[in-house]
Amino acid sequence: MKSLKKIGVGLLAGITCMLTVSQTVLAAGTDNYVTGNDSYRQPVPQCYNVVKTVNNIGDFEDSKRYFSNPQDIFIDKNDNIYIVDTGNRRIVKMNSNYETVGIYYGPDKAFKAPQGIFVDDDGDMYVADTENNRIVHMDPDGKLVEEFGNPESELNTGEIFEPSKLIVSKTGYIYVVRGENIMAIDGNGEFRGNYGQTNIGYSLSEVLLRMFASEEQRAFVAKRLASAYISVTLGDDGMIYATSMEREEGEIKKLNSVGNNIYRKYKTVGSSIRNPISDFINKNILKAVVAGNSFKFGEYFNDVGMYQEPYFVDICVDSEGIVTVLERLNSRVYQYDQDGNMLVAFGGRGSKVGTFGRLAAIDVDSKGNLLILDAANANIQVFEPTEFIQLVHEATSSYNNGDYANSYDLWRKVLATDENYDLAHVGIARTYYKQGEYQLSMEESQLVGNRDVYTMAFDEYKFVVLRKYFVQILLIAAAIIALVVILLRLFVKYAKKGYWNYLERKDKKMGVGSGIMYSLYTLLHPIDTLEGIRYNRSRINMAVPFIIFAAAFVVRMAYLYIVHFPLASIELEDVNPVFEAVKLWIVPISWIPASFMATSISGGESKIKEITFTSALSLVPFIVINTPLMFLSNILSKSQASWYGVFSTLAYLGMFLILLLAMMILNNYTLRKTLGMMFVSAFMMLVIWLVALLCYILTGRAIQFIIGIIEEFRLNFL
Repeated sequence: MKSLKKIGVGLLAGITCMLTVSQTVLAAGTDNYVTGNDSYRQPVPQCYNVVKTVNNIGDFEDSKRYFSNPQDIFIDKNDNIYIVDTGNRRIVKMNSNYETVGIYYGPDKAFKAPQGIFVDDDGDMYVADTENNRIVHMDPDGKLVEEFGNPESELNTGEIFEPSKLIVSKTGYIYVVRGENIMAIDGNGEFRGNYGQTNIGYSLSEVLLRMFASEEQRAFVAKRLASAYISVTLGDDGMIYATSMEREEGEIKKLNSVGNNIYRKYKTVGSSIRNPISDFINKNILKAVVAGNSFKFGEYFNDVGMYQEPYFVDICVDSEGIVTVLERLNSRVYQYDQDGNMLVAFGGRGSKVGTFGRLAAIDVDSKGNLLILDAANANIQVFEPTEFIQLVHEATSSYNNGDYANSYDLWRKVLATDENYDLAHVGIARTYYKQGEYQLSMEESQLVGNRDVYTMAFDEYKFVVLRKYFVQILLIAAAIIALVVILLRLFVKYAKKGYWNYLERKDKKMGVGSGIMYSLYTLLHPIDTLEGIRYNRSRINMAVPFIIFAAAFVVRMAYLYIVHFPLASIELEDVNPVFEAVKLWIVPISWIPASFMATSISGGESKIKEITFTSALSLVPFIVINTPLMFLSNILSKSQASWYGVFSTLAYLGMFLILLLAMMILNNYTLRKTLGMMFVSAFMMLVIWLVALLCYILTGRAIQFIIGIIEEFRLNFL
């Protein structure tokens, strides 16, 4: 099932583009799919069919028959459709049969590049007349009711008022997108505050600037701004849904009455174990986590594998709370439930039906049809939901309404159509959880690798078991604690024995067993252990470091198979022993030549032999910490990941500390010189990695070239 995620998305057969309103049902122009935490596209059954394409106003009397650069679309409670025909400076109104019933050019026919519209339950239109710097309120017949300009307030900084997307709440407040805020205006045109601004975080440089810089210097420094909003819509639940450029918390937001985002956030999901090095790479090199156990809205790589950050140009929410957004760069449509789980993705760039030139806006009617406005092709495509996606919507809606039995039945029907639809398994797991069937919930969520639902079920299951077997668990815990104390004493005893045996028997070479015990002494007294190697380097046994390297690899592989599912960093079917060995050994092994080259040119005393031995010693913390940790993890879950991650991080900190002390002690360096040589060695390690990578690529190309010659010879001469 998981292998299906690695299948590329192919194109369907070409479909003749519709130029006018048509009743023919056509399949969407590209495959439907979902993306999981591993970022691969998993095909799903067809979810939407294109049933109509509208690119003109029909027989309505107007000199401008075709749309020109339309920018917004709105569907009212009666399924009337309003198109902001920006290039033609007008609003076009159609009925539910896609027949034009009205065209409005604004007061004195003075609309200038309008970009947004909202229609209330009474049929009154609120138009964002962008280049006229105003919001126009018209009655259902298009007559002017009032205008709203830039409201005056001390909190309103006086920026140019260029309204784009807007909504009107049940209380009569107008919420309009304005840069990093959604500005609220009351029915009297008074400023009612900025709404939904994201936290820009703490900046030490900004604090220092305020403390020490002069007013003239501060004037030349650009003010830090929050991420800008792009679009906004109003849900039936009264919540404001919006899209923004915010990459830390998430581009799609659901804002409550005080402007806080209560939708799924990036920071509340992701890797089970936080690793500072991985976090740095993800944030500063890739800029987005696109594999492993991380979640992102949309896709951060396009169809050819190039990195790009999504730009969600518009958003709509249906009566069941299904959220659909348009992503302009990839020209794709993404749909999510109320928990932020992707239901389907479709679309793509093109001129065929089901594809788009430049996405502009979207809305949904009472039947669940998606009306998508294409600014480049100047048309509207109407997407009708299939039975499959209707089942998905009903299943999610039943769950949100507390009808878990019906939700379970509906998800089973979904799986009968597509057994690889992961969200159906997640929905069943969540249903089991709500019904108190925690073990079944854990099994179902593990089937599709969902660690969040598994953690919820496991945490509850722990309490059930604890209440049922409290006395037995207490006795087992006491026995384990006693065993740990005994093992620790034995560890200290034999580690000391190995250390003193090696130092006192100066006429005898280190044995394998005593060498391993000596290595364990590194955790107790690393400086004494390293000094023992320096002054007795001729007697060390080189079999010991290779045994440590092998032991670390065995521990790593055992860890991958024993660690508890919600804390695992990789799926078992994705485990590659060669890759795991490279990840584990690349630092300590490449450290050997890098350290030797660096110290050789700076008066160092260490040789390859003792560098190899101490490099292997750096893996001892990894072995000792991860061996019990892999078993301990089975009583922990993702909710305890931060504590679990501390111990994992200690293993790598121990590795760094031992390499640092080894360089200082083996070469008799000062701390300052040691730090300098560490940087030199790190640079040489990087050079070694680059050379190794280059050799790997060239070797692969050479092998491909030879195979090509052999194949050509076989085809032409045999």
